[in-house]
Amino acid sequence: MLPSESNLAELYDVGISTIRAAVGELAQAGLVVRRQGKGTFVTVHGDERSVYRFFNVVRDGGTKELPVSELISLSKGAAGDEVADLLELPRSRGASEVFTIRNLLRIGNTPVVVSDITVPAYVFKGLTAKMIREHGKTLYALFQQRFGVTIVRIKEELKAMPCDAVARQFFGLKARDPILALRRTAYTFGGVPVEVRHSRIDTRSTHYQFEQGDNV
Repeated sequence: MLPSESNLAELYDVGISTIRAAVGELAQAGLVVRRQGKGTFVTVHGDERSVYRFFNVVRDGGTKELPVSELISLSKGAAGDEVADLLELPRSRGASEVFTIRNLLRIGNTPVVVSDITVPAYVFKGLTAKMIREHGKTLYALFQQRFGVTIVRIKEELKAMPCDAVARQFFGLKARDPILALRRTAYTFGGVPVEVRHSRIDTRSTHYQFEQGDNV
């Protein structure tokens, strides 16, 4: 819970109208949520609204459904050059260590997304497969609640590609069947990159849906 607007104004030595505008911008960005009669709270990544904020795969002709997550593997090693650059890691051996998480998402019982998710080892010290399996609905909830890392912004690149061996394994596709490939870089406060995600999306019965702007 955030302090009251009057307390924030006193703390930062600014007018209450400035604080009100700043909190309004945070609420619009989805970083905080106002609860009538209770106060303003930092958004928790484990709630339904937050899951949908970063998950854009939808059944054809249907509404969004919460995905079911399954950890496939967790490994630790040195980052490749591309990932090291995206995560802004130094090239020295110890400093470039990363965890790589292979994760499968299902809608209903159908596998629709398989992702290789890379995060800096120094940020997520002590990360284990048990943590991931037991924590809850999303990795971002685990990052926030266990490691104090809140994802506030993502950048995604989408491209149609022939499926690879991983997509064939989990989706039952044939060689060169098309998939949607996604690369995501996720950032915490201050524009610090903390995740690179390479995903394969099976679009035979789903599509990628992105919405922007408010209803007026």
